[in-house]
Amino acid sequence: MSFRSRVLLALIAVPLLSFSAFAQDRAVALRDITNQQVDERRLREAVASRTLTWLTGSSSNNDYISVGRTANFFGFVALRVSSGQSLTRSAVAQDTLAVLTDDQRGGLVALLEDQKPAHERTLNARHQMNRALEGMLVGEVISEEAFLELGRVYGAAEAELGRVIGQRLGDVAQTLTPDQQMALHDIRTAYISGQGDQIARQPARLRLSQEDKQELVNLAARLLSWTTGSQEFNDFEVVGKPSQHFGFVSLRIESNHGVQRGSVANEVLALLRPDQQQMLDAAAIQNAEVFEDFLAVRAQLMRTLEGALSGATIDASQVAQIGASVGEIEASMTWAQALAMLNVRNSLSDAQSADLLAMRAKYTGTILDTLPDDPIERGRQLFAQCVLCHSATGELAVGPDLTRIVGKRIAADPSFEGYSPALSAFGHAQGAWNEALLDSFLKSPKALVPGTSMGFDGFDAEQDRAALIAYLRSRED
Repeated sequence: MSFRSRVLLALIAVPLLSFSAFAQDRAVALRDITNQQVDERRLREAVASRTLTWLTGSSSNNDYISVGRTANFFGFVALRVSSGQSLTRSAVAQDTLAVLTDDQRGGLVALLEDQKPAHERTLNARHQMNRALEGMLVGEVISEEAFLELGRVYGAAEAELGRVIGQRLGDVAQTLTPDQQMALHDIRTAYISGQGDQIARQPARLRLSQEDKQELVNLAARLLSWTTGSQEFNDFEVVGKPSQHFGFVSLRIESNHGVQRGSVANEVLALLRPDQQQMLDAAAIQNAEVFEDFLAVRAQLMRTLEGALSGATIDASQVAQIGASVGEIEASMTWAQALAMLNVRNSLSDAQSADLLAMRAKYTGTILDTLPDDPIERGRQLFAQCVLCHSATGELAVGPDLTRIVGKRIAADPSFEGYSPALSAFGHAQGAWNEALLDSFLKSPKALVPGTSMGFDGFDAEQDRAALIAYLRSRED
């Protein structure tokens, strides 16, 4: 059975549910957000910007995900877009919590603990997809079928997280009085009309950890957007959600939200040749064809979750089935992008690789280290940063092959002709790479070999250098 046939069967198998009572009771005028709809041009921008972040980033960059992007089924993205990006999650949450009673706020606080197992499973499933993608970067073999199965697992886990959240939000929604419903709609109206800052806030005082406070903000904002929105509004999605495995979110954080996807995409496309641009275009075309299927099946998941707003118990098995289909479609988009970016990487010239690295260096900041303690796996994830320059062969090679590097004569690989005079002289004096020399070089290439053409500044942490050397050793088998 073809991929598209499985998608259509998923659509047929799940009945549509009606609009939520809240959306029917009181319509809210929205700004026109049709100009934000995802199309081939926006998808081209997405894959071009990810070419920079994936080929130059780290595992920590790829794993970073902002609050609210996991189980993003409750309409907050559309609310933010319709406000002209003027609202903040924390302000909306404060206003929402001020409307709720102590018991209703207690329901959201209880959800903080209830959702943790599903949230952990979702992040683990996403990380498995990221590790598979990084395996592709370092030359490991993974089939498309295996990758799509990882997507199904991720999609089912994320949908289950949505079910847990949706059921509790539905329980709270059922207890809202008419006056509370009207107050929540008024908050929404204020924000989409640009008057959210005029709301007189009465912050709810809750004793929680900083992490729990941050997540409570997420849940309260979702309660507002979900109970006051329409089906069409909740179904809205932007280009950044599907295939969010390539580190662009972390680049935005590094730049203090100063970077724009379109401007990054234009920079990347400007340094690529026409044939390389066509590689990315192929992925954008595939994604555009599949995106409508993604939205359609995702809408079925929305309708199932929305049953909780009218007091229904959400069917966990149905959620898992639809979620797996959503995850498979999203994984197919991710797969197409990854193949396109790998093709581009393998065709980059020395100058193009240097330009990409320089482009990344313009953005500064720190993402928390989420690398594993196991040295081989840690080294494998770190090596994904090295392959931009150490993957191609022949005239396109930016750096030499690192296979069996320990014990190999320095600057003496006959298949690579781009050694700097400084490294050649260093090799003549030192002979072969041993672990101590590699450690010093990885700490600071320019300090050990002044004049080297290697553009990487080095790994500060001894643990990272040891892990990378251990991984390079493991590749000798």
